[in-house]
Amino acid sequence: MKINIIKKSQLLFILSFLLLIAMGTVLLQTIMLLGKNGISFIDALFISTSAVCVTGLTTVPTSQFNIGGQLILLLLMQLGGLGIMTLTSFFIIMVRREMNLDNKLLISGVIETFSGRELNGLLRVVVMYSLIIEAIGALLLTAGFHYEMHMPLMQAAYYGFFHSISAFCNAGFSLYDDSLVHCGAFVKIVSGVLIICGGLGFYVIFDIRQVIKKKSFMKIHTKLVLITSAVLIISGMLALKFIERAGDSPMSWLDALFQSVTSRTGGFNTVNMNMLEPASLLVLIALMLIGASPGSTGGGIKTTTIALVFIALYKTFIGERHVTMFKRKIATTNVLKAFCIMLLFIILLVGATIGISFFEDRTLSEMMFEVASALGTVGLSLGLTAEATIPTKIILILCMFLGRIGPFTFFLFLLSREKTSKLEYPEERLIMG
Repeated sequence: MKINIIKKSQLLFILSFLLLIAMGTVLLQTIMLLGKNGISFIDALFISTSAVCVTGLTTVPTSQFNIGGQLILLLLMQLGGLGIMTLTSFFIIMVRREMNLDNKLLISGVIETFSGRELNGLLRVVVMYSLIIEAIGALLLTAGFHYEMHMPLMQAAYYGFFHSISAFCNAGFSLYDDSLVHCGAFVKIVSGVLIICGGLGFYVIFDIRQVIKKKSFMKIHTKLVLITSAVLIISGMLALKFIERAGDSPMSWLDALFQSVTSRTGGFNTVNMNMLEPASLLVLIALMLIGASPGSTGGGIKTTTIALVFIALYKTFIGERHVTMFKRKIATTNVLKAFCIMLLFIILLVGATIGISFFEDRTLSEMMFEVASALGTVGLSLGLTAEATIPTKIILILCMFLGRIGPFTFFLFLLSREKTSKLEYPEERLIMG
């Protein structure tokens, strides 16, 4: 029974994204949304996938879309960032005040950490938190574009609204062709904070809210996300600042901080990506693959997964047989799943890069950077996507889709069922290393 519910929830989760991508493709192909020239099917599919999977890679600059096309992108970003299942469940709660048991089981099949009793509160927090943060962000960015960028108020309000949703959903779509390179410090800071708020994950926000209301102790998941996110942001900033410290235009501390934040699925850039040192690109590739936190608007391997991998490695090196943190023993299945997810991402990164190499005459670092950006649903680009051939676009579309829903979820659904067995076999040790 439990396995069937899990399989059904995975199916609905995957189908919700596929249906939304299909809807977006049809809408974006409508000629009036892009002017007289229209848009090809492959470009419409690519941009729709990028918006739904909150990536930000695009084959057509967002500035070339008219208001209708840009609003379609906003809708796709919002629905893709929050998730169709989440929004549907929220509206059920608003109408009925309570979900029935079947709906709770379906949602809890995707949200493993929280019980059915907590789902109502969690879903309310997800939607209300998102709308409130986006509204605050829109107001602050409107002020930034108006006073700092000297835009007319109505145009500044529209730019603030668009970039607030794009930043919070970690989508990376910008109305500027060069992203936020020429924006002022205030716009960069607000955008960075919005990216962090969207990337922490709704589970973390809900748990912090419960702790503040003194209804529970902080979960290990929340502690791990907060610590790992802080470590990644600070270490990424220091690495980029150190590498880009020389030259005619050394990277500022603000830009180093912003690029460290945005590279984990944010997708905006405040520096020219093609001017970065190879070592900086390698740092960004690592951050892009790690991505945001579980239950967030971002993709990637996830902060908790990579943290668990390194903790497991440390525990192995010091000779401990079990993985423990914060005075709690972590289930072996969680550890195995963490290594499996990381390995799947590495396999996809290498495989997709090799695939693209057959169709593009680019350096290895450029192709790997673009694939990492797609898998991590980031959106940073070195220019390959805009000039990509159709086969390359298809490979990147698949990478964006798998990066958003999670390759582990996808392959588990396709290849096998989650098995439970009471049978235990005798233990035997292998020769390692």
